[in-house]
Amino acid sequence: MTQNDLVNIAKNACKNAYAPATGYTVGAALLAKSGTVYIGTNVEDKKIPNLSICAERNVIQTAISHGDREFLAIAIVGKREESKNFDETLTPCGICLQYIVDMCKDIEIICYIDGIQVSRKVGYFLNTPFDLDEK
Repeated sequence: MTQNDLVNIAKNACKNAYAPATGYTVGAALLAKSGTVYIGTNVEDKKIPNLSICAERNVIQTAISHGDREFLAIAIVGKREESKNFDETLTPCGICLQYIVDMCKDIEIICYIDGIQVSRKVGYFLNTPFDLDEK
């Protein structure tokens, strides 16, 4: 499974996003150590936005609910619903970065920054995560 394969799966997943509040759709593809690829999308609640979930947390929860607990990489893409083109810069939000640290440790995050596909460890985006176990 190449990084481009994972990004393409995330782009395909993005078609299933439900974004009535923002009109911004996000797709994620998570590669488990088992070789299984899981997909997730953002799912928004228009009436109570706090009930919405980002694609990254959605896909991680899906993988865990299917029994996978070890992950190698996650690809994230996003765009406006009406656009044919994916955004040139999209990184996980702070909540998702913390969630990735807690649930996936040090996996590769594949996303776009300034139009370039990059693969970085979570520490690149969140260099001081909250950690109760840290001494």
